[in-house]
Amino acid sequence: MGASSSTPRTVTIDNDSPVGVIDISDDVVQRLKTGIPPKEGARKHSSAPSSYPNPIPPPAGYHEPALSSKENNDHLAKRLEILEARSSVIEKEYNNAMIDVKKHFKNTATSYQLPPCQDLKAKVIECYKKNQNETLNCSADVKLFTDCVNLHRIQLLQKKEEATKSAKAE
Repeated sequence: MGASSSTPRTVTIDNDSPVGVIDISDDVVQRLKTGIPPKEGARKHSSAPSSYPNPIPPPAGYHEPALSSKENNDHLAKRLEILEARSSVIEKEYNNAMIDVKKHFKNTATSYQLPPCQDLKAKVIECYKKNQNETLNCSADVKLFTDCVNLHRIQLLQKKEEATKSAKAE
């Protein structure tokens, strides 16, 4: 944490134990757990070695419940019921939100639609390209395109009129 960097310490221990356990003193275990540097007098006389690893105690206030298999199954069944209830509530909220979004944005889909009669428009343009000097040859295609546009315009006006009537009725 200071300006100078520290170098890691490496400790090599020859293990003569057939079990593979290294004996260390209780003082070393305490220093490893707490991270406190060793005391000056601690190196001269160490306490009796203890077998490592020592179990780490659980956090303060933690009590592991001792449940039988039936109690455990009952506990898990209750948890499952709670989670299913939460899931159904979340699903209902999601469905209500989707309905609300669809109500607010139901007209936006029509604003992103392509204009009507695009196929007839393409035919008219193609006809004009083919008959640059004889545009009257395209009059039949132009009439079909114009009729299509007028029909869609009338349908749109009728829909708007019906929407205003239903809004006034509410």
